[in-house]
Formats: sequence, structure tokens, C-alpha cells
Amino acid sequence: MKNIKLFFTTLISNNAAIDAGRKKPWYAAVILFLISIVLSVIPTTVLELRKQGDKNFSSTTFLAREALTEFSNEIRNDDGMTVVKVDKKTSYIVGRNSETFGELDSKTMAYNFKFRYSSNENVVNVYTALNEEKVSYFVFTPDTVYVHVVDPNNHDTTKLNFVCINAYKKLGDNALKEAYSEGADKTETIQKTWENWKVLIRQLYNQTRLKSAGMQLGIMSAVNVGIVLIMGFMVWVLTRGKNNPYRIFNVWECYKIVCWASLTPAILTSGLGFLIKTFASTIFPLLLGVRVMWLSMKSLRPDGSGYASN
Repeated sequence: MKNIKLFFTTLISNNAAIDAGRKKPWYAAVILFLISIVLSVIPTTVLELRKQGDKNFSSTTFLAREALTEFSNEIRNDDGMTVVKVDKKTSYIVGRNSETFGELDSKTMAYNFKFRYSSNENVVNVYTALNEEKVSYFVFTPDTVYVHVVDPNNHDTTKLNFVCINAYKKLGDNALKEAYSEGADKTETIQKTWENWKVLIRQLYNQTRLKSAGMQLGIMSAVNVGIVLIMGFMVWVLTRGKNNPYRIFNVWECYKIVCWASLTPAILTSGLGFLIKTFASTIFPLLLGVRVMWLSMKSLRPDGSGYASN
């Protein structure tokens, strides 16, 4: 019961965090350190996972839905654009029944959009040339889809630019060809076909989304670990004065103190990160810095009046 009370007290009391860091076992500090890192990266990771491909078109489609409708109508009776499943983990797209993926253009060129099939070897040349043309485009390679959308009113302005890696893993063999959905009139046809394409874009973008979330998780974990280590070292440095009564703290104790103190900033980050999405990645370093500075200035004052060991 005493340990439980101390644990909850450390959430708000700097003196309790110092006590726990100095007197409790090292593994308790390590466990709290790991929990803090996990909590601190939850918002950024979850927000990255929520970035579905079709969200790129949430505000406006920049005429993509009209262009994709025409493209879908073109390929629906075509032997091309077939997804071939090699095994459970890999798949690739075959263009126009070509064993070696051909350098072919779609016949569709509507609304300043181009649709192009390209080999992996030549794709850089393909999208470089399309960029020079200042057109919007979807470039399909055997395993990747490149999407580039310019402002319909100003072709010099890029509105969207994203890459879908391992794009076809979630697609059925004829998913692209079956996207076209005819309605009672042109408006309904465009709307129904666009709804199908939103699902397709989400599936095409899925592997990129997962990779981005994994990279974000790794980067933010490393950053937050580094912040905790820097704060621990700073506490040790601030207690090194010749006449400082806390110079008896060794460097390991200082690190343990910061580990105990880091849980509150981590808990706050896991909540505030979803409310203040723009600054989700900076909340933990900021809050931890504030708490450690508060701890140093109030509890570890050089005159010894802040913290007294029991």
C-alpha cells in the first residue's frame, strides 16, 4: 500500500519522484521509462495510421473523380490493368497482357489528367516528363502507384503528391477494371464510380500508410528516449556544485528520478496529443522539460531547502 501511495504521489510531487528515484529498485524506474515512451508516442502513431489515402481528396477532388470515371470506363473492357497474385505477400499489375510491363499511355486525357503504365526501370523518366507537362497524373508500375495532382486553375501549383508502395496487395484481380459504376445519368455515374475509387485509393495507399506509421513510431520513440536521457544528465549537471547538498546524487540516481518524473508528461501527452494534433510530436518534450526544470528549481535548490531525504 505504501508503494502504491508513493507511485500516485510521484505523479504530482517532485519530492516524491526524487524519493522514488533514489530509494526504489532500478527496474521500477526502467519499467516507468518504457511505459512513458509508449504513452508518449501513441498520439503521433495513431494519427499517422488514420491518414487513409482517400483523405487526400477530402476537401476537393481537383477534378480527379471526373477523370477517374473516364479512365475507368476506358479500361473496364480492356485486357490490361490486371492484378496478379504471386503469393500471399506479393502481387503486381500487368498492363495490357504484356509479360514485360509496357510503356503505354491510357487513351484518356481529360480534365488535365494523364494515366500512364510504366516499368519500374523507366518510371522516373515517366513522371519527370509528366511534371514538365504540368498535368495531374496516376502512374501505375508493376508494384507502385504515383499520384500527382495540380490545381485545375493553376497548373504550376501542386495540390497533392503521394506514392503508394506495394499498392496491389489488398486488391482483387479485376478491382481496377470493376471500379466503373454506371448510374442513371452522368452525375450519378461520376459519384458512384468515385465512391469505388475512394475505396481503391485507400487500399492502394495502405502499405504506404503502415510504413509511414512505423517510421513515425521509430523516430518519435528515439526522440523521446533522447529527451529523457538529456533531462537525466541535466539534473546530474545541475547538482554538481561544490557546495550543492545534492551532489551526493550519482548520475544513475538522476536518471531514475527523471524516469519517475516522466510518467505524468507521458500521460498528459497521450491525451493532449489527440486534442492538439498539430503539436502532438512536441508535447512530451515540452511537458517533460517543464517538469524537470520545475523539479530542479523547486526541489533541488542549491541552498538545500527544497528536498530533504527522509
